[in-house]
Amino acid sequence: MKFINKPLPQLLVVGLTTLSFPAFSADDNLSPMVVTANRSPTANVLAPTSVITRDDIERLQIYNLPTLLSRQTGIDMVQQGGAGKLSSIFIRGTNAGHVLVLVDGVRWSSATVGTSAFQNFPVDQIERIEIVRGPRSSLYGSEAIGGVIQIFTRKGSKGENRVYGRAGYGTHNSKEVTAGVSGGTEKTIYSLNYAYQSTDGINALENNNPDKDGYRNNSLSASLQHQFSDRVSLGFSAVRAEGHNSYDGFEFSQPYHDYTDKTVQQVLAAKASYDVLSNWNMEFDLGESRDQADNFTDGTLSSVFNTRRRSAAWQNTVSIVAQQKLILGLDYYDDVVDGTTDYVVDSRDNKAAFASWQGGFGHNSFVVSARHDDNEAFGNHNTGSIDWGYQLKEALRLTASIGTGFKAPTFNDLYFPPFFGFQGNPDLKPETSRSYEIGLDGDVSWGYWAARAYENKIDDLISITTDFSTMENIDKARIRGVELELTTELLGWETSANISLLDPEDETTGKQLARRARQFANIDVHRGWGDLTTGVAIHLRGKSYNDAANTQELAGYGLVDLEANYALGKGWSLEGRIHNLFDKDYVTALDFTGVNAYQNLGATFFLAVAYRPE
Repeated sequence: MKFINKPLPQLLVVGLTTLSFPAFSADDNLSPMVVTANRSPTANVLAPTSVITRDDIERLQIYNLPTLLSRQTGIDMVQQGGAGKLSSIFIRGTNAGHVLVLVDGVRWSSATVGTSAFQNFPVDQIERIEIVRGPRSSLYGSEAIGGVIQIFTRKGSKGENRVYGRAGYGTHNSKEVTAGVSGGTEKTIYSLNYAYQSTDGINALENNNPDKDGYRNNSLSASLQHQFSDRVSLGFSAVRAEGHNSYDGFEFSQPYHDYTDKTVQQVLAAKASYDVLSNWNMEFDLGESRDQADNFTDGTLSSVFNTRRRSAAWQNTVSIVAQQKLILGLDYYDDVVDGTTDYVVDSRDNKAAFASWQGGFGHNSFVVSARHDDNEAFGNHNTGSIDWGYQLKEALRLTASIGTGFKAPTFNDLYFPPFFGFQGNPDLKPETSRSYEIGLDGDVSWGYWAARAYENKIDDLISITTDFSTMENIDKARIRGVELELTTELLGWETSANISLLDPEDETTGKQLARRARQFANIDVHRGWGDLTTGVAIHLRGKSYNDAANTQELAGYGLVDLEANYALGKGWSLEGRIHNLFDKDYVTALDFTGVNAYQNLGATFFLAVAYRPE
């Protein structure tokens, strides 16, 4: 199905008339409390939001973060060669750099390339993920053009010490081990978690060095929270993941070289909360994130890229009257890059003030937000958004929104030193966007459904010039889409599904945006049979193009996964998963030649034993 030159109302009609297409996602209104959509815990959010809980992760048995995210509404994913290899996440057809990623409230991405290394973040360290689709720059600033993904690491809970563990083995000599302990008193809770993953992998790139490109990851996380009084609390969390990855260079005849990299992802977060009055909460947040990549050729260090980002935030949340909330705050962060590349400028800071009002009257609900950013590199930028909801009936809601977003140029875009005729452009402007959305959703006795249509226009897209000498703000994009979601029970099977239909167009050329599919969908069903739980997950993706000129077509595909869990008693269980049951051969990206395909996993299995006491 193609959406070409159809205005937004027509897309909504198409979406509503095709609601029978199912869609997979644990969606907004089914979640009791969402933090990311409004920067404040909210039970009934207006922004389209999906939540992945720890229970979801353990049931699905997907311990690869890019794959886990790709099963959610509106998210397309491209991975280049299996575990640990470069992965790109596209929310609603926007660029990979148009998603803001937070870990426990702290910005996490590389300031040099402008994206987050999802492939290196261990799922075993995650308690919960919130995904907000649509621009959120009015609350968070740069990067939030397509949406926001917030990862919450594991935390403790009150009660006796709880020990958990899991160990498993699978295809390609894949191994996983995780263990942790948590507990606490009435005032203090803590957690400590360790995870290990390794695999021999597959040959990442065809027609290249035919060796297997393996990967391993060691990670550790910890958290501590203390309630000093009914009004004052303090929390701290830390996560560090160290990955070792083998990959193929662009060599198509012997002698082949051994290319490896060592990556470090680290996030530290501290939060103090103070209830000034019964209706006024004040929060102070401090954070630091690090993204490090050391690259080796035949065991010799060849390049180093490091990003260090420090942040601070002061937020006040005031409940004015019933169902009326005002949020006022200040944000600050600075980026520092270093390594073997000598950037012309290696640091910058960003100061911001933001405000949001959440409230309503009668059947109407509103969220109105605005933000002003002052960036050392490009100056001032203002963003805003309005979300509106109207309760047509008890179980039927109409929503609409308008919002603006922006993406700051990366250090590579701005300051990359002269290299074979190319260099950065310090005069670049931020990429900007304006988005419109309308939708209907229903939370009924038999389940939940939603249909939404949106349009996102992005200007001043940063692209390389035709002579490959520098970067310029020369491109524009227009993305229209429809999202459909359904969660229900069918013949005893818990069923959730989603479908996304997009028209991601490069307005400069009229071509489809590279590596973006026009259609993708997910269906997930599972059922309990006493001590046994079984499930089937289906992932469908339409054709895409590897290149901006749309000359390198990549075929669509469908994947089927099976999972099962058998409870042995006293917290012990056996788990099993088969990925790509029918051994489908598929490709989501080619190398720079446009000929050689990055390989993906065929049929694989994984078996594990887990101990998770109640």
